[in-house]
Amino acid sequence: MAQILVIDDDKNIIESFKRLFSDKHKVLDAYNGEEAIKLIKENAVDLIFLDYRIPGGNGLEVLKQIKNIDPDIFVIIITAFGTFETIIESISSGAYDYIEKPLDIDKINILTRRALELKKMTKYINYIRDEQIKNYNLKHLIGSSENMQNLFKTIGRLVGNDVTVLITGESGTGKELAARAIHYNSSRKTEPFIAVNCSGLTETLLENELFGHEPQAYTGASTKRIGKFEAAGEGTIFLDEIGDMPLTLQTKLLRILQEKEFQRLGGVKNIKLKARIITATNKDLISEIQNGTFREDLFYRINVASIHLPPLRERREDIPELIDYFINSSRHKLRKNIRGISNRALEMLKNYSWPGNVRELENVITNLCINTKGNIINPSNIFKYITKVDKETDIFDDFIEKFLIKYGNEDNLLNLACSAIEKKLIKRIGEKLNYNKTSMAKTLGISRVTVQKKLLETDDAGE
Repeated sequence: MAQILVIDDDKNIIESFKRLFSDKHKVLDAYNGEEAIKLIKENAVDLIFLDYRIPGGNGLEVLKQIKNIDPDIFVIIITAFGTFETIIESISSGAYDYIEKPLDIDKINILTRRALELKKMTKYINYIRDEQIKNYNLKHLIGSSENMQNLFKTIGRLVGNDVTVLITGESGTGKELAARAIHYNSSRKTEPFIAVNCSGLTETLLENELFGHEPQAYTGASTKRIGKFEAAGEGTIFLDEIGDMPLTLQTKLLRILQEKEFQRLGGVKNIKLKARIITATNKDLISEIQNGTFREDLFYRINVASIHLPPLRERREDIPELIDYFINSSRHKLRKNIRGISNRALEMLKNYSWPGNVRELENVITNLCINTKGNIINPSNIFKYITKVDKETDIFDDFIEKFLIKYGNEDNLLNLACSAIEKKLIKRIGEKLNYNKTSMAKTLGISRVTVQKKLLETDDAGE
């Protein structure tokens, strides 16, 4: 149910609106501008019907006051004077639409439905934008290492300098995250951020994706399509994996950076480039230039400012902080009571090489949080999610974790643990050596007499 305000000095008009919306929405009423402004300040109004001529002033003056209070309120002007000048003046002052007297019920219903749907969509878009700005706040970038602190300083400098940026680093290091951090902390933060993966499309599709096309530009192009450069408006366009862009498109991109304008495919009209361009690659572009697969002149155009993201193995001191962040994030998303990670498990993750970098770490922690049965991530949980970990170093850690779960509340734990290990070891060695006491004594490093005694204690005397 929406709150609709009707501003009109004609009581019959107000009563008509109340009857029309009685079972759908709550209708507030005001007979002049002063009453209306007071109601708007005290209530969350979704839609306003405003008479063009109200007592004590011009309806358009009230409209301007309304827009100063809340620019997102939709206002529909009611007028008995639907002249061209009235319509132009109303719309240019911020009105959503207008209706003429005598009132058309069908038109009121249509305009109300459209306005409320658009307001709902606008509220959602604003929410998403605000969340993006909050999520990519510079304070949310994780890492206390010297490498990351230097990176944060560089991003901070680039936020206020509207230049083209090249971000380099291995896959998974967070190149798009850095690009979004630059965008959402700059003056362009309320404008679109559009990311394009230059390696994910064929040359023809990538060209169409970037530039758009006019109708009949090629077979099958029946309608006009807006490209990413145009859709970005005054925001930021992020060209990921720029090193994989075909040479022909590199030439076009160079021209765009030089001329600050482009054309749709099949078009003749020049369109101004208003967006900031940020690029990224996991390749060595100097080597690509030497190999003839990347234009040197384009490299200098996109490399006005540069950021290099270090791999995770070069900033291992940041891993505990990242793990805490991902555990907290997963705890809220998954609604699981994961309190943290054991010291041994943390050491294992710190010593892993992380070929997939931060992206791999995030995925591993998410999987661990999903599948860990207790509330602490232990070493035994880790092996199935990461490779090349020395399991031998973890045999006793795994045993101790399980032993403490079962016997942690009892006394004399050391003797209990040693006894449990000794019995199981002697039994397994006996089974392996067919209970040959001489061989068992040699393997265990004890006398044959002691072996016999231990076997009796385990009720496995053998032959």
